[in-house]
Amino acid sequence: MPDPTPATELATDTVDSHGSTLQFCSTGEEAVDKFLPGIDVIPQVNSGKQFEDDTDIGMTRRSYYEKALPEDQDFELVMRDIPGNADQKAFTDQVIAGTNINMKITRASGRVIEFVLVPQDYFSGESGKETGKQMFACIGKLQNVNFTSVGAGA
Repeated sequence: MPDPTPATELATDTVDSHGSTLQFCSTGEEAVDKFLPGIDVIPQVNSGKQFEDDTDIGMTRRSYYEKALPEDQDFELVMRDIPGNADQKAFTDQVIAGTNINMKITRASGRVIEFVLVPQDYFSGESGKETGKQMFACIGKLQNVNFTSVGAGA
């Protein structure tokens, strides 16, 4: 995947309120090639690691082993609805079609999180905070979550 673009060089509507960016692949599960506009806050992403208790009955401390297959975590992404924006439309069209989408978050700190979004549902609504602010959101699962950082082979 291409190196992340520093948030300082991007259009205002592609940088969230914390100075982070979200990129996606406009054709599904290939290299990310677009920035997603309209994001105010990029949600938390967990590694997906799952552990199972394997403590022997005679032990005084619990022990755990990591499961081989990570858990697909729930993910909800809310954005300002801008249907006239070609980049956002490319994303929402894939969500509506249920197409898996490669995505990359670049946090202002330099932390990079890459994953595949498996869309499951979507909705449209209005922000309760700002009059007339139209929203679009998607709900899905995350797979193949990978954490790196800028300058560390990202």
